[in-house]
This record gives sequence, C-alpha cells and structure tokens, in this order.
Amino acid sequence: MASADLADGDARAAAAPDFASLRQEGLRQLERLAGPGWTDFNAHDPGITILEQVCYALTDLGYRNGHALADLLVGAQDGTDTRIPTPAVILPTQPVTTLDLRKVVIDVPGVKNAWIELIDEPSARFDTETRELSYSAGGSDAAGAAGLSPNVSVVRVRGLLGVRIEKPDPFVFPDLGNIGAEVARRLHGCRGLGQDFAAIEVLKQQSIRLGATIEVGAVDDAATLLAGVYQRIATCLSPPVAFHTLAEMLARGRRVDEIFEGPLLDHGFIDADELAQVERLNSLRISDLIQAIMATPGVLAVKNIHFLVGDDGALTPSKEWLRLIDADKTPWFDIKRSRIVLEKNRLQVDDRVKDSAIELYRQAMRAAGPALVAAATRDLHPPPGRDRQVANYHSVLEQFPVVYGIGPVGLPDSATPERKALARQLKAYLMFYDQLLANQFAQLANVARLFSFQDESTDSYFAQPVPDDDGTLGLEAVRRSAPAEHRRLLQRLVEDPSQDVEKAGARRRNRFLDHLLARFGEQFGDYALMQSGADAPPGTTPDEQLARDKRAFLRDCARIGRARGTAFNYLEPAGDDNASGLELALRRKLGVHDAEERFYLVEHVLLRPLAGDTYQRAPLLRAAPARDPYSLQITLVFPDWPVRYLNRRPFVEQSVRDETPAHLHAHVVWLGRDEMRDFAAAQVLWLQQWREQRRAELGL
Repeated sequence: MASADLADGDARAAAAPDFASLRQEGLRQLERLAGPGWTDFNAHDPGITILEQVCYALTDLGYRNGHALADLLVGAQDGTDTRIPTPAVILPTQPVTTLDLRKVVIDVPGVKNAWIELIDEPSARFDTETRELSYSAGGSDAAGAAGLSPNVSVVRVRGLLGVRIEKPDPFVFPDLGNIGAEVARRLHGCRGLGQDFAAIEVLKQQSIRLGATIEVGAVDDAATLLAGVYQRIATCLSPPVAFHTLAEMLARGRRVDEIFEGPLLDHGFIDADELAQVERLNSLRISDLIQAIMATPGVLAVKNIHFLVGDDGALTPSKEWLRLIDADKTPWFDIKRSRIVLEKNRLQVDDRVKDSAIELYRQAMRAAGPALVAAATRDLHPPPGRDRQVANYHSVLEQFPVVYGIGPVGLPDSATPERKALARQLKAYLMFYDQLLANQFAQLANVARLFSFQDESTDSYFAQPVPDDDGTLGLEAVRRSAPAEHRRLLQRLVEDPSQDVEKAGARRRNRFLDHLLARFGEQFGDYALMQSGADAPPGTTPDEQLARDKRAFLRDCARIGRARGTAFNYLEPAGDDNASGLELALRRKLGVHDAEERFYLVEHVLLRPLAGDTYQRAPLLRAAPARDPYSLQITLVFPDWPVRYLNRRPFVEQSVRDETPAHLHAHVVWLGRDEMRDFAAAQVLWLQQWREQRRAELGL
C-alpha cells in the first residue's frame, strides 16, 4: 500500500509541468494574444518578471500535489482521522466456511485440533394432511419407515453444527480448565446467521502404549535422541496444526488477500492447505510408527515394535498391526507406560535415561506450542505520513526584485507619493493571482477533510488569505477590510453566488462520499431517491442528512464487511454492540437512527424443536407454511408507522433481499404499534430464557 502511494505521488509529480515548460507556455500565449503590440519578450520586461513569479508558484503547487497520499492526509487541520485501513482491518472476515470455524477453535488456548461437522439428525415430523409439525426423536426420510404413516415425513434442520475438540498431551499441559466453555464463547461470538452449534464436545483421549527396541548410531546424548523419538511418535499419533507469522506466509508466496482471508487469529496465520491435510485419525498402523521413528536423526533401525495391552501392572505385547481409534476419542501417546529401549551394537542404553528424555520431551512440546502474536506483527503498516505543511503559501511579492518596491523591503521613505501609489497599485493587481494561488494551496491542504468519514461540515471549497502576518508586505492597506471580514469574503467568493452555499457544499460532499462508497462496492442511489425532507432532523437538509448516513456507513464499513453473514451472540445480552452484521448493514442502508424505527431479526434455527419439546401435547406448529420452517430462514419484523417506512415498503423489502446472504431466505413482517409492543416483550423474554438455558448447558 505504501509503495503504491509513493508511486502514485511520483506519477503526479512527473505529470506536473516544470518551471521551464510553464514559462514557455506563458510566452507562447502572450505572443498569440499581444502580437506586435508587445514591445519586448525578454527577461528585463516587467510583464515577463510577473509571469516568471507566477510560474514559480505554480511549480511549487505542482510539487506539493505530488506528495504521497499519506503525506496529504496527515495534514488534516482539525485532527480528522483519515487513516487508510490496513489489511488486518479491512480484509479479514468472520468465519464463513467450516474451515474458518475450525481455525477459530484451534486458536483457543488449550485446543490442539478441532473438527466441525454438519449435523444431520431428525428434528421434527411434518404431516402433509394436517400441516402440523411435531417433535421427532428419530426416524427416516423414507415415508412409512419406522412406523410413520405415508403422509408424514421427517424434517432435518439444516444449519446445525457439531464441534469436536482435541486436547493436547495431558502430560505436557496438565491443567487446561474448561476448554469447552472457552470454545463456546469464541464460536458464539462469530456464529453464522441462520446457524447454531448443537454440540460442542471435548473428545476423550485413547491411551496408546508402545513397546519397541531401537538400534541407534553414535550419539552424544541418548536422552536427547530418545526425546526426539517420543516427539516423532506423538506427532504421528496427533499431527499439530502449525501457526505461521506474516513474514513466513509472504515468504511462501501467498498474496496479501489470501493471507488475510477468513478470521484474524491471535496466534498468527494457519495455512488452509496444511489444515485441510490434518485430519482426525480413525486407526493407527505399526508401519506408520516405524516410518516416524526412522525419521529421527541417530536412529539406525527399529528392531521390533508392538502395541502394549492390558492393565497398568500387567502390560503385554500385542500382535496386532492395526489399532482402531474409538469414534469419540483421539489417540494419545502414553509415554510413562510405554517401553522404548535404545540399543547400540546389541548393548542396551541405560534405562535411567528415560526420565531425562521425558523431561526434555515435555520442554520441547511446550516450546513448540502456539504463542500469542503481537497485533502489530499481524498487519502491514505503511510508513507514517509526514506533515508537509501544504497550506503554507508565500506571496509572489516576496520574490520580486527589490527595485519594484513591493516586497518585504518596500520603498524608502524618500520615495514620492506617486511612486508609493504605483507600488500599491501593482500589489493590488498581483493580489488577484496571489489569492488564486493561495486558495489552491488551501484546497490541497484540505484533501483530508474532503475524504474524511468524520468531518460533518458541508465545506468543499477552501480559501485562505495571502499571508502577511508581520505587515511587511503592506497587504492590509490594499485589502481595506478587517481580517475576519476578509476571510468571510474570500469564502463567499470561492462559492457560486447563484446557489445556496450549504446546499451546494452538501451536494459536492455527497459526490466525494459516493466515490468512497464505490471503492467498497456500495451505493446509496436508491436510498437517495426515496429520501424526503421528513427524514432529516429540524435544521438539516436532505442532502446533509444523506451525507451523514453515508459517513455512518463508511465508519462501520469494515465491521459490516467483516460480519455481513454473522449473527448476534445470544450468550450475551443483545444491543447495539451485539447485533448481527445484517442488522447493522440495514440500519446504515435505511438510515435508521431512532428507537421508534428499530426492527427485529429472528433466526428460525433458534426456534427449532429441542429435547424438552417431547412433553408438549399439542403439535409444535399448526398450519405450518412449509415443510421445514426452520432451515436457513430469517424473519425481519418492522414497525409500520414511522415516517421513514411510510410508502417505502417495497424499498425496505428490496434492501433486505439485497443485503441478506444468498443462502438464506428472508421474510419481512410489518406490525402495528400494539402488535410490535407485544412482539418486543416476547422477544426479550424468549432471548433471556434461551440465553440462560444455553449458558447452563455449556457450563458458562
């Protein structure tokens, strides 16, 4: 980003004409306009001197225009935040795929690996004749199976996920606390819209005990070699997921957008290709263990190897070459109860080396675990901009030869009144050009305000007086107005007198904001067409309100883009800081500000049948509108009385369809005041009960 800005600045500087070309063009225009009426075009001519001073000022303006964009933005005079979003701010998203969710879980301290599975279990029964939904504890999709009548079918709710977590070696990390609860907190903070985690399970560990005799070569430290063997075996049983630094990912040739794709993790970056290859073992082969041991430096041969079975006090070798792993467990290398012997030239290495090897193994495995990465090292930061003081302008009067008597030196006291009057007349003549140049420098200095999300003013044309703070140029006598009045007149002169200044400024500011929105692939064109004066607060024009709504969207653009398909965290109370990305996007796109205009989003998956529903005598749902009213569906409930929504239902409903992720079906419901009040009360009570129940289930 920084190199692109610098290259852009170099290109602008190269495109700006230099002094010689400007002077040559000025002379060409003078010759064309004046013809033979001009006596001389040489350097001693006063007209040429004036031309050269103006060309010099234009050259300076072109040079400053060529500064890097970061330098131009840092010069905001009002402290406006115009920082360009860094890759770590604008590129990552909340989890979208199951692989993204898997990364999030692995990033939780105490988790070695994790797997996300789609749950495909019967959730309800649908009767096509009565159109009633009832609870189902099991069944089949085939009509008539498992005792179901031909008109009854099984409903399987989609969007439910199961999470299985692998713990690290308990010998290395003995006290990890409630891993499941921490994983639940992290996952529900980035839960997908229309999804839910039906089960979060920390897998038990299946002890794998080995007996082996290993022939080694000449080694300096048998304990270190044995610890290496332990590491190779443990890695074979449970391959670790590697975290990488940003520098490592760039060195692998990954593009920046590829590196920051998906969620931003605390421990660095996970290569998606590597993660896809780390699958859960369902069996373990002796041949794989031999291969892992032989990869240890210093090992010459594996003379024999076998699984150990039986009780702790009576472990015996097994002849099986394949050990199956239980479906609800992960393999764990039980070092203390394994018997791995080192030999060299048929002489057994002292068995007491095992204790030292175990301690070395513990230290190495702890050191190999993921470490938190500083936020600054997970991002690319362009070089900070330099405040070039772009607005500083020096009058062309300061560059004229002293003989003209219009610079800081002025005229001597002995000058005649006529000579002084002529000098003042020349100053007044040059002030026209001086003021145009000073305004251009002021315009360039306010680029940061024009592209700011924070600045709420309608100013888009800027002016500044030609500086003469110490009075050496005598400009106050030429201006003949007080400084404050002079500034006001200058600002009025740069605006079109035939237009309302504030309205015209607001429209121009809106065009700047449209440019910024387009960079994010967004537009407010339809919203602008539907806008009326009734939407704007008293004293605010529709154009000003439109600009405010655009700025509000741009301020939240990174968050909206990151969480567009993310639901709210129902484990915590709902609020402005705990809302779905879709809600936030719609608030900004519809210009919703007041509590009266608030709408509600209901995820149907959270209304699905649960185990406690088996005790209901009545069906779960009568006159069901569809066979499956739960899967991948949401409903947005809007109040029908606020002015913002009057006569705009088609626009609101179209906005809902445009912003809703494509895999979800959105319903829109309009309620009156009484219905909305009852619905809101029921919504609050239901969410509270749902939150308490789920937190209790997760042990939070």
